[in-house]
Amino acid sequence: MKVRPQAIFSFVFLIFFIVFAYMAKDWRPQARLYPLVIGIPMVILALVQLILDLKGIERKQQDAAPVDFQFAQTTLEPAVAKRRAITMFAWFFGFFFAIRLLGFSITIPLMVFTYLKIQANEKWLLSLTLTAIAWGFFHMLFVRLLTLPFPEGLVFTWLGID
Repeated sequence: MKVRPQAIFSFVFLIFFIVFAYMAKDWRPQARLYPLVIGIPMVILALVQLILDLKGIERKQQDAAPVDFQFAQTTLEPAVAKRRAITMFAWFFGFFFAIRLLGFSITIPLMVFTYLKIQANEKWLLSLTLTAIAWGFFHMLFVRLLTLPFPEGLVFTWLGID
């Protein structure tokens, strides 16, 4: 058995998901539902992937997803690809920081709307409609049905608003 970079990567993910699921063990049943439902299957999948990586089993090129094949043979200019990657990561990190600063309840509709208006350049009516649908789905599923407690953002904590 040879330790390859893929195996190290899989091991890191295995540890991450073990910690992810373990940290929820003392939470209320409603709060630990999400980490356990996601974490336990991911621990199993990461363990399987680690075993495959340690055995040296690699996927054949014909088994590769079409996206991998298309991406590998793209004729996209490197500058355009770099700009798109930076834009994608900017949206990702912006979403992460907005959740931390404003909380989920405000960030979900805010990010949906800003993405549709700024990045996708959609019309006002479509942007507002899809934002309302996303917020309604989020609110009905996570707040009303599952009654998951979402912490307020840091801004509200700093301002003393509950």
